[in-house]
Amino acid sequence: MLIASLPLHAVAQDAPPANEAGTDGAATGDLGTVRVIGVYEPPADPFALENPVDYAATRFQRDWREPPSLEEIGMRGGIVHIAINQGLLMAAQQVTKLPGWKHQVQGATARPPPLDEEEAQRAMRVRQTLSP
Repeated sequence: MLIASLPLHAVAQDAPPANEAGTDGAATGDLGTVRVIGVYEPPADPFALENPVDYAATRFQRDWREPPSLEEIGMRGGIVHIAINQGLLMAAQQVTKLPGWKHQVQGATARPPPLDEEEAQRAMRVRQTLSP
């Protein structure tokens, strides 16, 4: 019953009154300090349906980007700034198509053996003569 009566927002503990704190809060225009103790989260429903199938996102879901809102455009520096960034991104993609361009991630290649067959035979004979 006690848990049900708790509010669903952050529980805050008010600061002591201004007279107890040693300063008059009304005179300075300060409202005092509020300390947040925690956030109440209701317990998980044990009977709720949980999907047992964990599926990966599709290519469409991974690559889909919603167009930015006017507020997001303003927060990113404006339409001119976004257009410059998009132009730089497209130029960087086109640079990788130039002849002689090597991608940063290279596949593994096997190195040649350190000795050819003749050198390996010679090294084996030298080793046999030096061993006691």
